[in-house]
Amino acid sequence: MCGIAGFIYQGVAPAEARTIVRRMVSLQRHRGPDGEGFFDSHGVTLGHCRLAIIDLTDAGHQPMSDHERRYWITFNGEIYNYIELAKELQELGVRFTGHSDTEVLLAAFCQWGEKCLERLRGMFAFAIWDEHTKCLFAARDRLGIKPFHYWVNGTEQFAFSSELKALLEFIPARSANSVLAQQFLAWNLLDHDPAETMVSGIHKLIPGHALLWRQGEGLRIWRYWDLHVCDDLHVSPAREASLIDEFRHQFEETVSLHLRSDVPVGTCLSGGLDSSAIACVVSQELRRREIKHKDLQHTFSACFEDPALDERPFMETVVDAIDCKSHYVFPSGERLAEDLDQWIWHQEEPVGGSGVYAQYCVARLARDSGIKVLLDGQGADEQLAGYRKFILVYLRQLIKAGSYALAAREGLAFFCRPEIIRTSRFVDARRYVYRSLPEGAVLWPAGSFPDRPTSLGVGTSLGRRIEADLIRFSLPPLLRFEDRNMMAFGIESRVPFVDHRFVEWAAKLPASLRLSGGWSKRILREGLRGLLPERIRTRRSKLGFSTPEPAWLAGPLSAWLKETLSSSHYLGSVVDLEGIQHIVRRYTAGDRSLPLENLIFRLAMYESWARQFLGFKPI
Repeated sequence: MCGIAGFIYQGVAPAEARTIVRRMVSLQRHRGPDGEGFFDSHGVTLGHCRLAIIDLTDAGHQPMSDHERRYWITFNGEIYNYIELAKELQELGVRFTGHSDTEVLLAAFCQWGEKCLERLRGMFAFAIWDEHTKCLFAARDRLGIKPFHYWVNGTEQFAFSSELKALLEFIPARSANSVLAQQFLAWNLLDHDPAETMVSGIHKLIPGHALLWRQGEGLRIWRYWDLHVCDDLHVSPAREASLIDEFRHQFEETVSLHLRSDVPVGTCLSGGLDSSAIACVVSQELRRREIKHKDLQHTFSACFEDPALDERPFMETVVDAIDCKSHYVFPSGERLAEDLDQWIWHQEEPVGGSGVYAQYCVARLARDSGIKVLLDGQGADEQLAGYRKFILVYLRQLIKAGSYALAAREGLAFFCRPEIIRTSRFVDARRYVYRSLPEGAVLWPAGSFPDRPTSLGVGTSLGRRIEADLIRFSLPPLLRFEDRNMMAFGIESRVPFVDHRFVEWAAKLPASLRLSGGWSKRILREGLRGLLPERIRTRRSKLGFSTPEPAWLAGPLSAWLKETLSSSHYLGSVVDLEGIQHIVRRYTAGDRSLPLENLIFRLAMYESWARQFLGFKPI
């Protein structure tokens, strides 16, 4: 896991270009504190800062070249099947000097060209420069676990980096992407445009896409991977039983592969199904390998003293079952007030709530505990229908299919459960149903409320809704939060549920193995029976990234709210300033409705973000 940067140029002095790329790497040093390197040639400079995870020797140093020094790579990520790929390449006559996955990736490109992407299993964003043809090839992993940002100036200049901040100096007069800014404030939408960022002129390589840049010809981008989720509602009982057995095999194999590392690997543990499943499979795999010492498995958790938010009883159930070394952190509003500017600087684009900050605290705890790799459970909710909204989509699909009696039974099975009702945030579901939200209407007078993307709605089927959340609406911001929170402290985050082989397998599941009988994620619960503690396996409540945000806003963050909203410099370009004051007056007068609190947080967040990234004041 690392930070990458590069600049291909004409009309710029080589010394200036080299200085620029060195600044780009410096701004991303937190991503790779274990070393840095550069490649300078005619019209191109590549940079890299290294977080050493596999092959800790200098043989893993980047930028790295092939034996003929024709190709040069700068790479961020992990290729989990690098051992198998290396064996295949060795049978073809390839010689390796080290055992890093970077060297294997570069050799795969030398052997198969862009077709190497079909063989890669992992998370990656990389660029390879060809000294003979003077062109750059780059690619991003299928689900977008690793970031790739770029800036382009016609057919003469092209710059790229892991993080957005490293490209800001290429845009002296910065402005916000007004459409994305308004959709964030109105709908709490983030990262849903896979090709654009909140800063105009800085773009993202879309997940599952590759690009080729050649001077004088410019940029060509193409898709190399796509996903289709099954629309079937049911399968036969025999097939269902087979899929449940296969789920366990697929999941165990995926988690085992994600444990490949030359440094210790820990797990995030929230007490929910997904992180608990990973922690339990890791424990099983360590026992299989006859690694029994409890200090070799570490879990990291965020906790709160408020019983309504504290999940320690569930966490401790897992810790006791797997006999690991547990670590706990207690995020506070006071610490968030201290960290706020630094946290926004690392996140790079606005954040819609303080829940993401809890993960930032977990990453800092892991760093302070000496762990460099964490496994986390992102992606399970999107694939296995863990969110409450999926229940409504499923019921709607049953009704459209004419299964009225089954829809009634399923509706009763889900909504007669107190745990499901108690932990459902119906306020958040409004954006899937309504065309506008009343609390924000004053921000866009004269009927100019930003349009809701049509694909954000309930959708025609569970399969289509899952696709939309995996590719566009839910998973992309979660992966951004994950990457930036963890890399802020030099932690490599691995997300087994987002392994593309596992995603492709899960995409074939019928709806009934995701939702049925009052159970979400049914196949996970059934497939890991006997491995997950029963208290976790049968848990129906769901808190997600929940913090005492209302109390924080009224207390430690109140000065931040007051300052950003009373003297805003950037909000006026996207919303009506009188509307902001109307909302502030309602809040000050005691309106603590959740929709209003959520909106006022987003307004203050946007202003704080814009001051840093449009004004570009490095922290």
